[in-house]
Parts: sequence; structure tokens; C-alpha cells
Amino acid sequence: MSHRFKCPHCKTHSRIRTSRPLSTLILEATYQCNNVECGHTFVAYVEIVYTLSPSACPDPEIAAQLKQSERWKQKHGAAQAG
Repeated sequence: MSHRFKCPHCKTHSRIRTSRPLSTLILEATYQCNNVECGHTFVAYVEIVYTLSPSACPDPEIAAQLKQSERWKQKHGAAQAG
């Protein structure tokens, strides 16, 4: 995984120390601030919430879960997926 968060305290980039899947669509990642004087360690969740471009080999179970996310898009005003 390559997503980087900045430390919410000192704004220095942080790195993933560990991660684990909570489901097919949700990952829990533990981050550690790269600033040794700060040292903040925190947990972030990464979630796939909707599809921008459909899969050419869709998993019916996953497609159904992402279809439900239409409610999320409506609630949060996100652009409609193609």
C-alpha cells in the first residue's frame, strides 16, 4: 500500500507500519510519524466506497456491496459513477 498520510500533529509524512484487511473493501492501517521528535502512531481505515469504472471480471458479491454505496454517494453529494 502506498497511500501516505501526514501526521495530524506535526504535519510530517508518516509511514505504514502494519495493515490488515477488515473485509474485502476495508483495510485498517497503523501509521507512524517519520518525525522522531513527534513519534505519533495512529490508525486509519481505507475503504472502497464506490466504482468509477466497472470491472471486466466482476465478483457478484462485491458488485452488490458497491451498488449499496449509491446511498453513500447520494448522502455525500459525490458525482455519479459511470
